[in-house]
Amino acid sequence: MRNPRRSPWLVLVVALLSWLLLPAVAMAGPRSGSSFGGRVGFRAPGGSTMPRSYSGGGYNGYGGGGSHFFFLPGWGWGGGYGYGGGMGLLGTLMLVAVVGIAAVSISRAVRRYRQGGTSPFSGGWGSGDDGEEAVALDRAYVYKIQVGLGRSARGIQDRLESFAASGDTNTEAGLAALLQQTALELLREKDSIRYAGVDAGGPMSLTNAETRLNSLTLGERARFQVERLRVADGQVRRSTAAAEEGREALEYVVVTLLVATRSPLSSAQPVHGIEELGALLTELGGLAPNGILGLEVIWTPADPNDSMTETDVMTTYPDLRSM
Repeated sequence: MRNPRRSPWLVLVVALLSWLLLPAVAMAGPRSGSSFGGRVGFRAPGGSTMPRSYSGGGYNGYGGGGSHFFFLPGWGWGGGYGYGGGMGLLGTLMLVAVVGIAAVSISRAVRRYRQGGTSPFSGGWGSGDDGEEAVALDRAYVYKIQVGLGRSARGIQDRLESFAASGDTNTEAGLAALLQQTALELLREKDSIRYAGVDAGGPMSLTNAETRLNSLTLGERARFQVERLRVADGQVRRSTAAAEEGREALEYVVVTLLVATRSPLSSAQPVHGIEELGALLTELGGLAPNGILGLEVIWTPADPNDSMTETDVMTTYPDLRSM
């Protein structure tokens, strides 16, 4: 049986080792990173956030309160048409049907308009696709594409920084151009790709898609201590923190693409080789501006003298698959 008096000593040794090893662990892996992106597609045409659902008091008549009723002639409130002061059962049912159809048509048109459609009174009353269009407008997909490139692709850091500094992150066309440039650079460096991973989510609502995109972005940006450059929604921020030289060699650069789209990507699936990854990057680069809801491009390390070893990649990004 073990002597219980030895337990405090064991705790002390573990605590001392943790205290000694903690600085080395903290300094391991890349210290710097950079990113750019935007959320233009989640906004309404006027620039404000797109409404996720409609709630309001509606039309209140002549300055009245929030509740009202329709007055149907001959429905038991005296006066009206026909014989004996009433409309007759058939006429009443027809009137109710007409009012119901009109209410449903107007409701669909208003909902389509508020979710980014055309005028609420265009397209006629007989269109049966309003509901499907509204559902499609509130549908989104979020993709995470992550690649680890070997040392022969170290120049991609400077090129991504150039894209961030000169690109437009405040318009859909600008985000599409940035995505195309980034996908093209990764395709040019496909012989240097050593690791890759793809994660797909959807369909989901616009609200859930934006939440997921923000969550993934924060998770990736939290992997490094210094964000050397951040360009988002037309704003540019640079860190003035002094660059530190890494203790190990810069063997890898990890680039992460987070993309929210209106339609699913046919090539988005777990990749097992460079050809599958190339097909996905090609499809991403060809996305139209109106098909992009949000974009984030994140890379680490950002400082040229920072370090990233194979061990760092395997421990920091355990989901990546060797190519």
